[in-house]
Amino acid sequence: MKRAKIVSPGRIIIEDVEIPAIRRDEVLINVKYCGICGTDIHAYYGKHPFISLPVVPGHECSGVITDVIKETDKESFYIGQKVTIIPQITCGRCYNCRNGRYNICDNLKVIGCQTDGALAEYFSVRSDLVIPLPDELSLEEGALVEPLAVAIHAIKRGDLKIGDNVVILGAGTIGLLILQCAKAAGAKDIIITDIYDSRLELAKKLGADYTINSLKSNVINTILEKSGKNGIDITFECAGTEATINQAIQIARKGTRIVVIGVFEKDVSVKIGLVQDRELELVGSLMYMKEDFYGAINMMIKGMVKVQPLISRIYSIDEVASAFEFASTQKEKAVKVLIKPS
Repeated sequence: MKRAKIVSPGRIIIEDVEIPAIRRDEVLINVKYCGICGTDIHAYYGKHPFISLPVVPGHECSGVITDVIKETDKESFYIGQKVTIIPQITCGRCYNCRNGRYNICDNLKVIGCQTDGALAEYFSVRSDLVIPLPDELSLEEGALVEPLAVAIHAIKRGDLKIGDNVVILGAGTIGLLILQCAKAAGAKDIIITDIYDSRLELAKKLGADYTINSLKSNVINTILEKSGKNGIDITFECAGTEATINQAIQIARKGTRIVVIGVFEKDVSVKIGLVQDRELELVGSLMYMKEDFYGAINMMIKGMVKVQPLISRIYSIDEVASAFEFASTQKEKAVKVLIKPS
């Protein structure tokens, strides 16, 4: 079978390897779609703080089951079943695992990051990490369940309430999904920023009330003007840059919350004095819980979130180098790039 591997910064190759033999607690998946996300791009350039190369990427995926060994799993899964995966490998023993916060397990390994991922024709995975996909969802949509679960978890971390004014800094895949989740949760006015007009146009179509191109406008002044006397209730930082985290701090109304979802390639200088003086809450958001996957599927089925408009281009696995190049260098055109391994 074919699988892709990032072997060094900026270099990804196609390997010809054996189809994995599954153990008794695993299922074998014929991968149909695998998404490239910001984490993969950081890894591709050797700039992700928690990923070492070489690695087989791929943690946003969908496919069909081709083999199941364990008898108990045959009651839950069947050959040809459409599925996605939760790419979290947790220890089950640390304090956070024992207290229900396994997404921040002390020994967390993410499939496609700290272990080899799903960017391959076939992929074996523990059966307890497999999530069935309903008939109503296409396999293309199934590959976006994982990023939607990220957005749902971030909304929970923000404790968003009906009528809240929201700012989203960054209109990539996660920012656009948070936009739709915030709308569904009852946010009143949503402002979203980015440096690409094409992404902001898509944000308008998906429900943004205001959009700001941060290269053309003063983000802080414009947001403070548009938010009026009530100010901003919650800010979601989705870009992972020094500029955006400091914009988040400067626009936040005193006593409010900033949810940090963006991945930072390096340490940044933060206006921490304003965090103290304004009693701001800086809250991190990492991945998701299992229920967030089921919530994502439910929102998709009900039409509360649209993921198809986010899909910019689909490549074959033989075109994986071009796919990564497009996703990383053509950001005005690329929101979600999918690879079709088989």
